[in-house]
Amino acid sequence: MNRGAYLACVVVPGPEANERARGLAERLRSHAMVDLVEGPGLLVIGDARAAHVVLPNGGGILFGHLFDRESSARVIEPAKLGQLSASELVKSYWGGYVAIRALGDRVEVIRDPSGTVPCYYAEIEGVHVLTSRPNLLFGPALLEPVIDWTIVTQSLVFRDFRPARTCLRGISEVLPGIVFDLNDRGASTHCAWSPWTFAEPAVRVTDRADAIALLRDVASTTLGAWAGCFERPLIEISGGLDSSIVAAGMRTGQSEAHCLTFGPAPGDASELPWARAVAELLGYPLTELVADAATVDIRHSDAQDLPRPCARSFSQALDRPIQVLAAELRTDAFFGGGGGDSMFCLTHSAFPLIDRLAAEGLGKGVFETAGDIAQMTRTNVWKVFAAAARRWPRNHSAMPKPMTNAFLAPHVRDCLPWPEGNPWLAAPAGIPPGKCKHVWSIIGIQNQLEGYGREAMAPLLAPLMSQPIAEICISIPTWFWCAGGNNRTVAREAFRDRLPASVIDRRTKVSFSSLAYRMIRANMTIIREMLLDGALAREGLLDRERITRFLEGTMADSEALPEVMALVEVEAWVRHWEGRSLG
Repeated sequence: MNRGAYLACVVVPGPEANERARGLAERLRSHAMVDLVEGPGLLVIGDARAAHVVLPNGGGILFGHLFDRESSARVIEPAKLGQLSASELVKSYWGGYVAIRALGDRVEVIRDPSGTVPCYYAEIEGVHVLTSRPNLLFGPALLEPVIDWTIVTQSLVFRDFRPARTCLRGISEVLPGIVFDLNDRGASTHCAWSPWTFAEPAVRVTDRADAIALLRDVASTTLGAWAGCFERPLIEISGGLDSSIVAAGMRTGQSEAHCLTFGPAPGDASELPWARAVAELLGYPLTELVADAATVDIRHSDAQDLPRPCARSFSQALDRPIQVLAAELRTDAFFGGGGGDSMFCLTHSAFPLIDRLAAEGLGKGVFETAGDIAQMTRTNVWKVFAAAARRWPRNHSAMPKPMTNAFLAPHVRDCLPWPEGNPWLAAPAGIPPGKCKHVWSIIGIQNQLEGYGREAMAPLLAPLMSQPIAEICISIPTWFWCAGGNNRTVAREAFRDRLPASVIDRRTKVSFSSLAYRMIRANMTIIREMLLDGALAREGLLDRERITRFLEGTMADSEALPEVMALVEVEAWVRHWEGRSLG
């Protein structure tokens, strides 16, 4: 089972309330779960080996890691945690946690803004159940796994718009930064933390040198705090900027950290020179692995125990060799640069120009930013100005534009409701469009940070998603990120003295498209059957003719490859849960 698994049963205090909670918990618990907290209307069981802090007098528990905002020291003394309001807690502390607190006549659940620790909930026999392991909720005389096709369709039409409801009926999620409140009147949610607070023009960092210094200090402190929580972390470095920054920030000498990277598959370019340069400069041992396409089972979803089909079949080729290495090293945590492109505002659009024009008016700075974008996109300033004019937000939408899978049937969007329950999606008035895109990109990355097989061995963390890093990155204006004609400039300059120049100034990025292409070719018969005769086709969601043309053609469209594989992953996930339901 996953380290960190927990299950909390909440009932309205009253006669036999605790007996009801315990009776249900006994039916739900897995073998490694023990009693951790019991109080009026609250019973919490979980993995005692996982990081947690028990509050005094049965007042609740915090799963995960918590750090003091001022010192970034890890919090192990729980005395104050039961006394603060939710908003005060997220202002005074940060980390990767779910806090479950018994507060008199109610129970309050707080999930930190990074979303590091999962939190799903359901109501079973009048008992509210919260857990990191939603698959435990399905079984004899428990919940019946029923696929919610509206949410499945939304996950394909509104990619990255993660709603509170999941693709399994009756299972919802406490989203990052959200407070879930349970009392005798029922359940309610509200924001304890919102990214838009830090996107407001009033809190914008106004000096580029200050932005670089702030990011350097905050990222170094935050990454160093994470490094101190584990003895044998395994850091995946690609040779790109984001994972290299994670490796540099975690180089504290407090642990036996080890790095891994992947050598090229035949036909792919190599990342090895950059990854080797990072490991050598930082003094990390480095293991070079090779992606193994033979380990990919196209019919299996690594997200099969989750209520969302968020895994990627292709990642099995990387995940399985990582698991073998982790077992040899006795790894106790996996780290990577996940979310870095979003957090560090990777963009190739004219939005930074629009943002600066809105902030400063037409002047020297606007022409500087136009020149930066032109250099970054290899065009000229007049084309940049023309692109900005086309995108000028005369009627700027408060909601992100959907990124729809191109292989869906044309009618699928008709009458499909927008995903509900994610208060982070709607941008407040006054936020410039480039900053909206920046925040929406950070929100969307949540769908890519879970659903990996190695999570069964040890926690998988994306430390660049940590709350302090998010707050400073969002407060930095978009035009600072492309200054000098390169993307993610603030992050590059913040770590220039701690990473090889070849990595800091690198502009290329290696893809695994040839590996994905060969994987599709090797599994063509299975993929054809899954997509043309599977559950998604049965529900009328797919453009079967377009899929057939693509599979029978050259598959030269590299952007279409991940869209096809996303459909295969959803089909594998659906088949697992439909099979479990029939079983």
